[in-house]
Amino acid sequence: MSVMDYQIDGLVAAPFTPMKGNGDLNLPLIEPYVDYLVSQGVLNTFVCGSTGEGASLSMAERKTLAEKWVSAGKGKLTNVIVHVGGCSLTDSQELARHAESIGAQAIASLPTCVFRPSTGKQVAEQLQIIGAAAPSLPLFYYHLPDMSKVNIMVEDLLDALETVKVPTFRGCKYTDYNMMDFGRCLVHSNGKYIMMYGRDEQGLCALVMGATSFVGSTFNYSGKVYNRMRAAYDKGDLEAARKEQHMSQLFLRILFDYGMDIGLNKYIMTMTSGLDFGPPRPPMQRRSEEELTKIKAKLQACGFFDSVK
Repeated sequence: MSVMDYQIDGLVAAPFTPMKGNGDLNLPLIEPYVDYLVSQGVLNTFVCGSTGEGASLSMAERKTLAEKWVSAGKGKLTNVIVHVGGCSLTDSQELARHAESIGAQAIASLPTCVFRPSTGKQVAEQLQIIGAAAPSLPLFYYHLPDMSKVNIMVEDLLDALETVKVPTFRGCKYTDYNMMDFGRCLVHSNGKYIMMYGRDEQGLCALVMGATSFVGSTFNYSGKVYNRMRAAYDKGDLEAARKEQHMSQLFLRILFDYGMDIGLNKYIMTMTSGLDFGPPRPPMQRRSEEELTKIKAKLQACGFFDSVK
């Protein structure tokens, strides 16, 4: 299969990285984690990204974690996409080569941090360097301007790729609210690129625009909500699809009010799955028991726990 034949459909979970109380990786948890995702109908993962605390992990840890996801997902997951971005293009090349060697289905990369590209052409040139290190793997650009501070129009990147050749480029994980830019990307080059939408609270909007794949952190514990939304939309039942999106927006508003950080999400994942995901790494913090009790009560009151069963 050529890179351009690669397809991905449905939900892609951005997994949390399980950790022990001392901050070490808790790798044995990955196998039951995979089973929990599969039980919700989530068959794709995007590992070592921002939700997975990739920026807080060493190179060795990122490799070990990617290896575990690939091995644990064999025969269960359809796609394991490994995020390889970081501060150094040299590190990204090394991680890309490693992902290819362990049998990942695809790779993705944020733009470099600290020394950042500022145009679509500069992003394309970075992707060209990374893609060359793993010539058999589809490559996705990870658009996350809130955190990367690279505020390009992704349409400009796709335009730049007409002259900056990246043979393995397959599309984008688009985590932004600019639906005009997202829509322009969906139809760019006759729709040849896969545009995975990354704002869980606006998934239905992206479906209407023509998206068919989605990457999200809340898919880890509420995959059933989003799968019901997609199924209803595909059947033409817009009222039912809206109901599921409104539930997503209801519980996400609660989480946003409390910061929606990794520590909070790991707590929710632990509650819903029964697996202990441990603390986040500094500078992110574990929440106080008093605050977590308040959050749990609000989620209970809004129907969150019933919706994710």
